[in-house]
Parts: sequence; structure tokens; C-alpha cells
Amino acid sequence: MHRILAVAVGASKDKSLSVMRDIIKNDRVKEVRPYVAGLIAGLQRLGRKPGVDFEIDYATCEPQSLKKLIKGAIDEKTPDAIFAMSTSAVKAAQSVTKDISIVFPSISDPIDDGVVKSCGIPGKNATGTRAMRRQTADECLDLFKATVPSLRKVYALHKPNYGPAIRAMARLRRAAKRARVTFSPVLVKTHKEIASKLSGISQTGPAGKPEVGVLVLPDDLVLSAWREISELAQEKKLPTFFPVTDWVKAGSPSPLAGFGVPQAVCGEAAAHHMHKVLQGTPAKDIPVKRAGGFEWAVSKTVAQAIGISIPDSVIKAADRVVG
Repeated sequence: MHRILAVAVGASKDKSLSVMRDIIKNDRVKEVRPYVAGLIAGLQRLGRKPGVDFEIDYATCEPQSLKKLIKGAIDEKTPDAIFAMSTSAVKAAQSVTKDISIVFPSISDPIDDGVVKSCGIPGKNATGTRAMRRQTADECLDLFKATVPSLRKVYALHKPNYGPAIRAMARLRRAAKRARVTFSPVLVKTHKEIASKLSGISQTGPAGKPEVGVLVLPDDLVLSAWREISELAQEKKLPTFFPVTDWVKAGSPSPLAGFGVPQAVCGEAAAHHMHKVLQGTPAKDIPVKRAGGFEWAVSKTVAQAIGISIPDSVIKAADRVVG
């Protein structure tokens, strides 16, 4: 049975632990992020059965501990492949091993970030799919403004020195100027700091017309805190917009809206790369491909909870409206 080491930035539910580990040997995927659920579904469609043909060693930690986590997992039991769910995770894995093939479900700039030499012939031990999250950050801001026309100021959460988020800034500043909103980046280094910074943001404007919103950038640390961000923002009547749509739902917690290729879709697309790797083809020889399936999703449940009405034009134009 093949063993896949799946690594990502994330906080442990047990605050006393710095790392969360779990072995997935079946289709039990409620506890894990959509990337992994998509990978499992994709491998199943390709004829690979979880628990029979493969198992997943799923591990998450804070960004600064990724390298240590990956090295420890490899020393414990060498995997047949690594499923690295962000630029940070891929770089950390490549710093530990040059031999084990790495598959990523979504990286905006694999060449600029140095994880591949080219998309056609990666030339290094990593390959996967591109979801163009950095390249569509400005569209997220445009759609956020369309969803909440009263917005006057948008706070954007991201961690320092993270390539995709930094390269999205120029696009976002131009989009903010077009939308006539003030764009304010907010740096965060840990999950604890995300809650602290978000707690310091207050809503302004009359009831039903919020002027302050929170935009999540393509950033693995911030995306992994989607639940906490959604819950706290809703308490503070802050509309939120994400670069993915997996968590936009009728129930709570949920962002108000999002735009992008769902993580589950990216994971399923990356399953084709993983399938080839498990067949024996090195990642360096498998071309990087672009993921398709962008969607704009909006939650009427969250809109009602924060006291706003979503414009009819948005309800008609959005790809998915829930609640």
C-alpha cells in the first residue's frame, strides 16, 4: 500500500499540541481540508482505493514548524509521495528531500517561487496544478465590492514575505482604486495573531450598510484559519471574502462570499499527478497544469446574520447562492 504524506499549515485543535497528525485509511474526510478530500475522491475515480491502495499521513502545523514536521515524518516512515498544500509546504518539503516526488494542488507562481524550472518540464521533484489565486486577487476585491456596495475600507490578512500574497498587492491596489475603497494589508504570523488582529477591527457605517470588510488573500496561514475568521467576523458584523469557495455555505461558520477554484476541485485535479507519481513517473517529468472551475459563491445566511441585503444583481450573477 502506498503512503502519501499530506502536509499543510494549520493549527491543532488541541492547544497543547504544536502539530496535528492523523492517518487516513478510508474515505473519512470530514476532519481534513477540501484539498485532501479532493485528492482522495480523484484517486478513487482513477481506481485507487483508500486503505487498500494508499493511505494518507495527514499533518499540519504553524508555518515555522513545517520543515521540522516533514523531516520528522520522513524519518519515521518514508512516504512514496508528498502532497504539499501550499507554496510554503512545497518549499519546506524540497528543503528536506530532493528525491521524494511532491505534488501540489494549488500554487499560483511555481516558477517565480522556484519550486519548478518550468511548467512544461518541472525539472525538480515537484509538480501539480495552478489555481491562479494570486492572479485573480483583484477580481476578488471587485466582486467583494459588488456584493457589499457600501464598503469603504478593506483589511487584507496575510503573513509576511509570502510570495503569492506579496505579488497580489499591485493588482489589489489598482482594484481598490477602481472600487474607491481604502486597502489596508494586515500582517499576521500565527493563528493566535490572526484572532488578535481581527479583534482590533471595528465596523463603521449605518445599520445594513457596513463600510469595513475583511478580504482573505491567497495565504496558507490565513486560509487555514477560515473557521475562526468567519466566526469572529460574523460576531463583529464584518463581511468577509475568500479566494476559495469551499466554505461558503448556508450554515455557520461561513464566509459571506468567495471567488476561485474550490480546493476540492484542485485536489481532485492533482490526483492525476499523484496517480502518475505512484505509478513510478518522477514529478520532475510531469507537467504542471492549470486547474479550471472558477466559481463565485455567496451566503445569504451570513448576509442576514450581519444585517445586510445582497444586491439582486449579485444573486443573479453568482454561480452559487446558498441560504
